[in-house]
Amino acid sequence: MPTTRALIHAPWSASKVGTALRCPRLFHWKYIEKIAEPEVMPETRIGKAIHKALELALMGTPIPEATSTVRAELPSENEQLRFDRLGTGIPAFAHRISQFRRSRRVARQLVEYSLAVREDLTVTQFYSGDAYYRGVLDLGYLFEDDSIALVDHKTGVRLPGTSIADQLAGYVVLASAAFRHVKRFWLGVHWIAERAVEWGPPLLPDQVMDKIIPDVMDNIEAAALAVSDGPRTNPGPWCDRCSYRDRCPASKELRYEPVEYDEDDD
Repeated sequence: MPTTRALIHAPWSASKVGTALRCPRLFHWKYIEKIAEPEVMPETRIGKAIHKALELALMGTPIPEATSTVRAELPSENEQLRFDRLGTGIPAFAHRISQFRRSRRVARQLVEYSLAVREDLTVTQFYSGDAYYRGVLDLGYLFEDDSIALVDHKTGVRLPGTSIADQLAGYVVLASAAFRHVKRFWLGVHWIAERAVEWGPPLLPDQVMDKIIPDVMDNIEAAALAVSDGPRTNPGPWCDRCSYRDRCPASKELRYEPVEYDEDDD
């Protein structure tokens, strides 16, 4: 059962857990004080735009219309050009998915699908007050053979050595609770910039129960422990992309500040 400190900060999500483990001060600003992001980073806007275009395309919107609609919402020409470069992978992915669906007997498509569970892993509504862990699945396919494919879109660079199961562990926990008839979980990461989908080996329900679920629950407890001492700053390479960096003393200390040369110091 979850500890009291974990329950205090529920509902959890993969991003919320990651924030707590990365920087408790950032967690405090985002999830406790609920301070709106003072600066939205371009990478964040572009990533959300690509996700939105993929969502529209997968739901049947013609790709040119989907990309042009989303592109117009970006605030600068530079961001629109960066969106264009990433967006070239959308038609290739849509074509691959079309072929994939023709080769498999798909019972149901899940696009931007919200899932949530209570602390006992029973299903609840995403915005319900008793939600303990939740997430929004980028893409999923339920097959007639009682298996499911879960796909996560990534706009960043591929990190070598990173386990597919680790990246999609939260989605597996949620999907296993929502679709209890599933007998096999296929996990894939769509690396948008590389136009590649990387698949891991399938997981069986026993593996999910014995390995994935305990790992996710342990990570939640570790995250709750990390933020239990208050808004402690944890500087690191992530500071340069933090939306709250201008209000964080530790982030400012990491930045290079030009110093005027004084002949008296020679």
